[in-house]
Parts: sequence; structure tokens; C-alpha cells
Amino acid sequence: MSARTTAQNRDRAIRFAIVALVLLAGYLYSKYKGVGSQSGSTPTSGSSSNAGNRAEEKTPVVRTEPRAEPTAAPSTVAQEPKAPAPEKSEEAGPAAASSVRIGTWNIEWLGKPDDRSGVAKGVAQSADDLADYVIASKVDVLALEEIVSNRPGKPIRSPEIEAMIAKMKERDAGAWEYVLNPGINDGDQLTGVMWNTGKVTALNAKGGAWNSQSDSPMRLNIGKVRSSQSGYLWNRPPHAIKFVVGSPTEKKTDFVLIPIHMKADYQGQFSAHRREEAEALVAQLPAVRKAMSDEDVVILGDSNCPSPSEPALRVLTDAGYLDLNANGKSTHWRGEGSMDRAVVPAKQPEFAGSGTAFTVFADEYQRVKRIDAKEFKRRFSDHYLVYTDVAVMADDD
Repeated sequence: MSARTTAQNRDRAIRFAIVALVLLAGYLYSKYKGVGSQSGSTPTSGSSSNAGNRAEEKTPVVRTEPRAEPTAAPSTVAQEPKAPAPEKSEEAGPAAASSVRIGTWNIEWLGKPDDRSGVAKGVAQSADDLADYVIASKVDVLALEEIVSNRPGKPIRSPEIEAMIAKMKERDAGAWEYVLNPGINDGDQLTGVMWNTGKVTALNAKGGAWNSQSDSPMRLNIGKVRSSQSGYLWNRPPHAIKFVVGSPTEKKTDFVLIPIHMKADYQGQFSAHRREEAEALVAQLPAVRKAMSDEDVVILGDSNCPSPSEPALRVLTDAGYLDLNANGKSTHWRGEGSMDRAVVPAKQPEFAGSGTAFTVFADEYQRVKRIDAKEFKRRFSDHYLVYTDVAVMADDD
């Protein structure tokens, strides 16, 4: 056989094989076409195949399983230009509230950082930090202690408090006002109060809405009295200011606040001095009630009483008051001493039930911000903010 004949036979064999493969493919396609349409990956609404049911059973688990992501990861204050969403829910207004939160905070030498101690010496508190902490506490009224103002005149102004309030407004925490009570000498530590005007209204001596330019708190008529131990009583004189929840026309819960900052055990032990301060304060309470036309007088602030058994606190409880920190919760960064207190009328209905609760705003905040007590001391204060809730009801006096 010639080479040419051999090549022709090979070509015919290849062509025959190709034709056979095409025919086989066509046969297989026609045979299995119906089966494929019945077992496709997208069943019709009437499909009841086991495979389809298994797919339907698995789908909800995959789609609805929650992801392990926090809604707001803890971070430092500097990383949080806006207040967390939960704080915004507090802006619903007084009509929706069943209680109003009042607190007190000794902000270590605010305005005079060189007098701060230890790791905080020379460290000025930032407005961002202060605003963040107050917002997180959800207080509506906050008594202040240990404020130093370098701005003479009336009313007394604090650049640090104003910067904090401005930051709070930026974070949609409401419009706040504040007042500082005068001391005895220039440069003294001052007490004061700041409040959310969307939650409460401050009242002047005539019962009208507060005017920050012309109104001032009532100074208790204690006078310049010497202590039996050392110095004068009340170097940070107590003042009283009245608030009403919402507006005065709503006739809801009202109360009078007296922020206090008693004698500290600095270079000595001054429990007798504090007892005399408490006695002088109690003696003036009838005049406060009469001037303010109110029985709901709340005393809160830095008592500097390290123990609930101090004589000064017994003077207050004997006068018909309830010390909400009678269990001696520490309010100091070192965990020593229950200096900061809220002392409320024992028999007034606004302070029954939830009003007897007392919170030291420490561990929760430090955990969220991932800071320890030492860092809190450095950036904020040596004292923690404390608060209690007062029931909102129809005014009873």
C-alpha cells in the first residue's frame, strides 16, 4: 500500500470518529435534558425535593445570625468627637422623664492645674474629657466643687467650664448654664452648679426664670465664725439655688440644691471643725425653706467626711436628712474615703424608692474608656462624679 493511500485512510478514520462523537453528544443531550430541568438549582414555588427543603432550612440561619461586632467600640475621648447614641435618647425632654438625675463632682483644682497633686500636677483637664464624662453620667443637674476662676466680676465665669459646656453642645447634649458661688478671697476654690436647661429651669428668689446676668444664688447667713479647731467655718460658703423640672407652669417636682465643700483633713484631722460646719448649716435651713418656699432642700457635694459615722453627718441625719452614701462607697480614685455625698430630706416623696439609690460613676466609665484609676486621676480628677435620681411628680409644696 502506498504512503498516499495510508494517509487517506487515516483522515477518513479521524472524520468518522468526530462524526460519531457529535452523534453521541446529541443523543446524551436529548436523553438527559428533561432530568436537568427537574433538578435545577432554582426550584419552582411548588418544588418539594429534599434538596430544596434542606436549602430552605439552612438559609435563615446564615442570614440572621448576628455578627460579633460592637455598635460602638470603646475608645479614648479624643477619638469620639460625638457623644454616644444612648446619651441622645436623654434629650426627649422633661415631659417624658420619670426622674431627674442630680449629681456632684469635685473637679480637682479646675482652673489651677499647678496645684493638682501627684501624677496630675501641672496637667490641665481638657474640655473634651470633662464633657465626655459628664455626658456619659447622664446627669441633668451637677453641683461643682474646687473650681478656681481667674475672671473677676459678676457673675463669676470659668473658661474651663464654658469650654466644657461648648463641647457638650457640639455633641448634642443640650444647652447648659452654670453659676459659681463667690468665695471669701480671690483665688479661693469655689462651689457652683451647672444644669441642662432642656430638663430643668433654675428659679430666682422671686420664683421667676433665672437670669444669669442679674440673678445669684442665696448665700446662707452663717457669717465669719471661727472653728474651735482651726480657722473659720465654711471657707467655701454654702449657697442655695432652686430648680423645677420642665417649666414653672408645669408645676412638677422642684427642689433646692446647696452644694457644699467642707473642711478637708489637710495637715490635720478636722472632724470637729466639720461638725461645727454642719451645725451652722442646719441652723440656716429654716431660712432657706422659707425664702425658697420649698421643703425639698438637698445638700450635696464634697463633705470631706471619710466615714459615714462622722459627727458632721450625724448632725444632718438628726435634722431629718438621709445620707445616700451611708454605706460608705468610696468616691476617691485611690479607693479610700466616702467624701462625696448626697443628703436628702428623709420624708419627702420625691426621694423615696429610686431616689435612695446612690451611684459612684467610676468603674463603668473607666472600663468603657479603657483607662485605670491612675489615668482618671491624671486626666480628670482625684474624685469621681456621684449621682442620684429624683422622682418627677406633681409638686407637693
